[in-house]
Amino acid sequence: MSKKVLLKIFSVLLIIFLIIGLTTFILFEKVVSHPLNKNKNFVLYVNKGDSLYNIVDKLNKQGSLKNSFLTKLYIKNNYKNNTNIKPGTYEISSNVSLQKLIDDLEKGIYNENAVKVTIPEGYDIKQIAQLLDKNGIVKKDDFLSTCKDYKLPFYIKRDGEKRYALEGYLFPDTYEFEKNSSSEEVIKIMLSRFEEVITEIKKNNNKEINDNNIENFVTMASIVEKEALQDSDRPKVASVFYNRLNKKMKLQSDATVLYALDAHKEVVRTNDLKVKSPYNTYYVEGLPVGPICSPGKASLEAAINPEKSNNIYFIIIKDGPHFFTDNYSKFLDVKKQYIDSKLK
Repeated sequence: MSKKVLLKIFSVLLIIFLIIGLTTFILFEKVVSHPLNKNKNFVLYVNKGDSLYNIVDKLNKQGSLKNSFLTKLYIKNNYKNNTNIKPGTYEISSNVSLQKLIDDLEKGIYNENAVKVTIPEGYDIKQIAQLLDKNGIVKKDDFLSTCKDYKLPFYIKRDGEKRYALEGYLFPDTYEFEKNSSSEEVIKIMLSRFEEVITEIKKNNNKEINDNNIENFVTMASIVEKEALQDSDRPKVASVFYNRLNKKMKLQSDATVLYALDAHKEVVRTNDLKVKSPYNTYYVEGLPVGPICSPGKASLEAAINPEKSNNIYFIIIKDGPHFFTDNYSKFLDVKKQYIDSKLK
């Protein structure tokens, strides 16, 4: 091949590389100066423990970023510690620069219209709605109505017998919401948090959970949440209920009776156990039709990774650890002792 031909090839390649380099530089500068693919301001929720990379992934998932790769490249080159951001609710301008966005997240320049609210573990959707309404975030009736009509994620089955298909999936945590938020946005954020926690639990426990089975785990976790008082007892309680399932026994959880009755009370009466409901595990075989509350992380972990035991009976002892056994006579003896001690 002649030198002239080689020179032409080299020149063409050089021009191509220059064009690619110039195009990348221009695109990079555009991303740095205007990283967002938005035409109006929006609210960004940063959870405790989020890193800059987490935020980039969230924005990219929402379709809010022009280029996630170049955004992460900028962070990598300019911010060695990408976790030094403050949780909270931020009002983000659509034309904010990447540096300004990151600086605001690091300094904690929050949205002043935000309200911090803690959703306790074990709350059901009605209780969540009341709490959100009390804090001026959404109207209770609107939230409940939206929960009924919300487009469900693929892992939640719609069933006409369920009170709320979203029950169990609005993760209990501390959030910051804007006053007078839309119910859809609040639900979306709580569902997103649930998905983050489930992904983390599966990873930490090295468990592969089929998406079709998530509902069974969440339903079991919701029962464990209401039945156990201490985190250390949750894997043991989960074991009892799984053992009952394996033995084709009814679960007979008082917590499911209370949900079926739509009641919050200390004592379940004998007559209560007869309520004909797909949630009442004294009435139905196996698991109830769906979750009965929003379980916390410890209960979800217990449902996914229960303790190995033969126990099928337990007694809830409020001032100490629960009592567990596979012996019915021993169970009755301890139950009588506990009841007698409460009567003294």
